[in-house]
Amino acid sequence: MRLWFATPNFVRTRDFVLSVAISALALALVFPTAFQIPVPLAIVGMNALLVWIALNDLRTHRVPNGTTYPLMAVGIVRAVATHNVVFLFYWVLFLSLGTAHFMGGGDAKLLMGLFGLFPQIELGWLVAASILVTGLPYLAFKYRHQWRTIPRALFWRLITLQLLPSQAEFEKEAVPYAFSFCLAGGVYLLIRLAQG
Repeated sequence: MRLWFATPNFVRTRDFVLSVAISALALALVFPTAFQIPVPLAIVGMNALLVWIALNDLRTHRVPNGTTYPLMAVGIVRAVATHNVVFLFYWVLFLSLGTAHFMGGGDAKLLMGLFGLFPQIELGWLVAASILVTGLPYLAFKYRHQWRTIPRALFWRLITLQLLPSQAEFEKEAVPYAFSFCLAGGVYLLIRLAQG
């Protein structure tokens, strides 16, 4: 017996409603005067979304397209409305990092969405700091028993000129970085709220 909330129609409807809600939330953050949602409420809502994305990524190692595409779409709307295409620099950077297997596609799209909404260098510094604070300890813990082999592996990569990880290596050794990116986005939003 199939449960009603597991039917394909329900799942499609739920995903559509979620995407519309995320878009409305992002629009309220980017254009606060055009919407009736108070900015603090929109920031709380976006932070709740970022917490959900981070927890989902830690559990499944996936960042759903239904959460990133609305952010990216609103980023494009923001760029057209403000005549500011700085976000394209960030998008090319993150797309290149995703293509080179330095981060997953979902992580790249999440960053593209965040920088589409807020293409400020301050967010970039927060992302870098968050990676240092959360990512490096995670990697140290993950490879704590293999630390002696790392210099040899790096040397072998230099000798063979295989500097980038292959798709198979990436899938085997993938690290869920969405937590770090969501943390940086949440802190950035809280700083914006504190600054008024």
